[in-house]
Amino acid sequence: MKNLLLFAFCILLFKSINAQVPTAMPPDATAFYNKAMPVIRQHIKDIVVQAAHAIKRYNANADSLSRRLRANHVTKGMSNHNIDGITVLILVQASRDADADLKLMVLGMSRRNEQQQATAQSVSVNNAKNENRSTDEINDIQNLKLQVIIERKRRMAEEIGSVMQKIQNTQQSIINDLK
Repeated sequence: MKNLLLFAFCILLFKSINAQVPTAMPPDATAFYNKAMPVIRQHIKDIVVQAAHAIKRYNANADSLSRRLRANHVTKGMSNHNIDGITVLILVQASRDADADLKLMVLGMSRRNEQQQATAQSVSVNNAKNENRSTDEINDIQNLKLQVIIERKRRMAEEIGSVMQKIQNTQQSIINDLK
């Protein structure tokens, strides 16, 4: 029963993640990402994907990303607006990657709970108690990881919002420059 409650909690948490976190993402940032990524040069796309992967385990900071982009040999001579545009693309990509990680974690927790329930039915009471403790510890760790990812996504959304304010009137120009 405890596992069923945990599973239900995870599902509710995941649904609230989908309901809350994406709404924190500025809609114009998602629109900018969806419009820019299909048309920008491949080496800029590669930078976006690689940088998003590199910040996966860290709290994203738009200023430090912009500094790194200004130092990158590929983006070194670009205007501040273009650098800001690439920064937004990186942060949105990192947020999307975090969404995928959250989904995988919740599915993994669900599978473990199903396996534990199946095992509990076929194992002695003492072994089931030991497995429950072990699974509870794993679930606690997973819950902490979920919370960290959710907090990271919240911070990314804030960073994206501040950079989007800088480029709100130059988005199409940035996309044209990055083609």
